[in-house]
Amino acid sequence: MTEKIIHLENEFIEVGVYPECGASLVYFRTKSENAFDVMRPASQTAISKKDVLGMSMFPMLPYAFRIKGGEFTYWGIKRLVPLNHPLFSDPIHGDGWKSSWKVRETTSSKVVLTLKHEKEKDKGYPFSYESKIVYSLTGKTLNIELNLTNKGLMPMPCGLGLHPYFNKTQNVELKFSTKNVWHHENDPIDRPYRTPEEWSFKESKPLNEMVFDTCFGGFENSAEITWPKYKHSLKVRTDDLFSHLALYAPYRKNFFCLEPTSMTADAFNIAARGVVGSGIQSIGKDETLTGVISFEVNEF
Repeated sequence: MTEKIIHLENEFIEVGVYPECGASLVYFRTKSENAFDVMRPASQTAISKKDVLGMSMFPMLPYAFRIKGGEFTYWGIKRLVPLNHPLFSDPIHGDGWKSSWKVRETTSSKVVLTLKHEKEKDKGYPFSYESKIVYSLTGKTLNIELNLTNKGLMPMPCGLGLHPYFNKTQNVELKFSTKNVWHHENDPIDRPYRTPEEWSFKESKPLNEMVFDTCFGGFENSAEITWPKYKHSLKVRTDDLFSHLALYAPYRKNFFCLEPTSMTADAFNIAARGVVGSGIQSIGKDETLTGVISFEVNEF
């Protein structure tokens, strides 16, 4: 495909990692006779253009989702965050997905990537930090470890998350449990509300043509996706840190996104208004925030 893609594989699954394109994945698929693309594979055009939005998955750090208006106040200081993509009117998803990562270690089933961000010279988040991502395969499971270390003098507000694009096929089913809704497209709310029954996936049910651009809270750290037509399922497991889950399912697309994160959309500004539970993490100088998410594939 290209020499810049790092191929990881074992007996059961294979993954392509693109360090120069936001530490993203370009494919995640099984290797059995009934081989299946768990995530939407990136096209050759997306790869050649380094179009992160066309990848299979990318990390979100040091924050997830939008920062409305490109500013927030922390410790009484107004922080400005520049726009980072022409398609969005607010800065979104952090710096990691827009950066080229360094490769520190590789084996046939593991890669370690790092990123250094200095606020004085790097455009983006107005804090200095270092980040590390470890992709590794164990049996039928893809493990992702996200690390974020504050390299500045002041405490740094932050968050971690993943933005996967799952393969949307006929009658794909979702199962996950949440307590409330923090954000819904075109829904001008300033406080979370209980998840409506019609948006509940506590019991497995087909996604069908339901449209979502929604961030849920009270995520119970596990989700399951089932593709009945292709006889595959995926179990998503996360650390307690990831207390939020976004579901993005646009109309008539070949993908949907189920995104585990530590925070909700516009979490910094929500927290500044005194709303509790937005998921903002704060780490002091040289402190590290770590989170692990795993994707286990099974056939039936």
